[in-house]
Amino acid sequence: MQYTVKDLITNPLLNSANLLAAETIISSQPIDSVTVMEMPVEDFVRENELVLTTAIGCGNNPDLFLSYVEAICNAGAAAMAISTGRHVLEIPQQIISYCQGQNFPLIELPWELRFGDIIKITLEQINQWEQNSQGKADIIQRKLLQLYLDNQSLDEAVSYLSQELKMEIFVENEDSGWLDTKLIESESLLPSFHQAEPSLNHLKDGHFTQTLPMHLATQESYHLHLQSKSPNATPIPWLILNQAVTILSLWILKEQSKVDQQEKEKEEFMQILLSGDWNATGKSEFTKQAEKLGFDVQLSYVCMVGYPENLVEFYTISGSDSINQIEKTFKRSVSNILESSATLLRKKVIYTFQRHFVIVFLECTQENVTQQTHLFLDKMDVAVGKNEIPAFSWGIGENQAGKFTFHQSHQNARTALEIGRSHKGPGLRFTYANTGIYQLLAALMNNPSATEIMHATIGNIASYDRNKGLDLLHTLATYIYHQKNVSQTARTLSLHRQSLLYRLRKIEKLTDRTLDDPDDVFLLDLCLKLWKVRFEKG
Repeated sequence: MQYTVKDLITNPLLNSANLLAAETIISSQPIDSVTVMEMPVEDFVRENELVLTTAIGCGNNPDLFLSYVEAICNAGAAAMAISTGRHVLEIPQQIISYCQGQNFPLIELPWELRFGDIIKITLEQINQWEQNSQGKADIIQRKLLQLYLDNQSLDEAVSYLSQELKMEIFVENEDSGWLDTKLIESESLLPSFHQAEPSLNHLKDGHFTQTLPMHLATQESYHLHLQSKSPNATPIPWLILNQAVTILSLWILKEQSKVDQQEKEKEEFMQILLSGDWNATGKSEFTKQAEKLGFDVQLSYVCMVGYPENLVEFYTISGSDSINQIEKTFKRSVSNILESSATLLRKKVIYTFQRHFVIVFLECTQENVTQQTHLFLDKMDVAVGKNEIPAFSWGIGENQAGKFTFHQSHQNARTALEIGRSHKGPGLRFTYANTGIYQLLAALMNNPSATEIMHATIGNIASYDRNKGLDLLHTLATYIYHQKNVSQTARTLSLHRQSLLYRLRKIEKLTDRTLDDPDDVFLLDLCLKLWKVRFEKG
């Protein structure tokens, strides 16, 4: 279909020519133009141009000859044909070896073969090829347009193109992956992905690939990829592919419109689900809307809210540089892992993103809810360990797991995340139940009487610590934590036993409480926790 180096050398006019290098790619090496070129090369050689030369001035200087051939090759020429017998008696072996290493077609021409004749037949063949390509492009474009008007799928259109052009063809979106079911198993395509310009890549086995970017008004990045089915195939003219892409873009825009509408409906649905305000439309209508989006809201669910730690830094190290790209990559990766984890556990899952937060509703039974959520999050942690996603802090609203408890479970998961992350640190899992003590302490902090008792009980210790630097508050907390075991407390604080006893007596004197009285110890412990919430965690 494309005029190639093979078409040139198989022409009867070139029966006396000799191909010296790159035999495996001549079927897929296109020729777009032809020129006669002598040194210097500079910028006068076009890409895919056949270069005819006598190599005048190079015959007695092998190094100069090699640099001349290198310049032609690096310019992207289709092939180089050297006339021998006058200025160059024989092409040096080092030139042939270089062209073989670069997979660059090198042709030896007899001196008697006129350049003018070669130019004439080449231009005639290129002109004929262009006319045939235009006709072929018009036929393909009309057929694709008819398929589109008949509401056929993108897969049908790609299948037609594959059969018509005798190529393996698929469409790829940089953000969401493959758009059809034709997957190429060869990794040789990978270097050509995401290129901004059309590219033709030769493979070692004689096959080749072509990649064509699809420029859409939506700024989404799509590419049309082709791979030859046989080593003797010829590339598809860009004219044909450009016109095919114009029609294929209609399918993509239509699919994007559907996706955008579905995302909008899902977002509106999730707002109702999180707010618990489905009474406005009725539970029955709410359930129907959920089914339309593929959700079964009549099952029992538990909510988990996740916050990714060091999100921007994680994806910046991975190569993403814009906030928009980071968000896309983050949502795509987390969505895939959430769905695959749910599939492995045979659970239904409903999820959404709010800013950087991930809100997940996991199907659960009423027994061992916490165990089920941890099992699910263990699956997520596998992806964290592989550096596929950043580490998360999680809040779990396990106490409100059940049917139609989305709002309550979400609120409690949020509370567990915020309180747990604040008091225990990032990167952990927190259930609503195990943050109960901090919820109680936060409520007490708003009570003036409780604040007054706290200051009256341990305020003197805090003042003494500031003045003397003994850290009696920490000593008291450690002593209570070890259940008043003097030896264990001394080891933990790296103190001599007598030094610890001195500190404990000092604490009793400053607080006017005795550490032998359980009620006094309880009050001191409670005041210490209130103090920590008030001053250490803000």
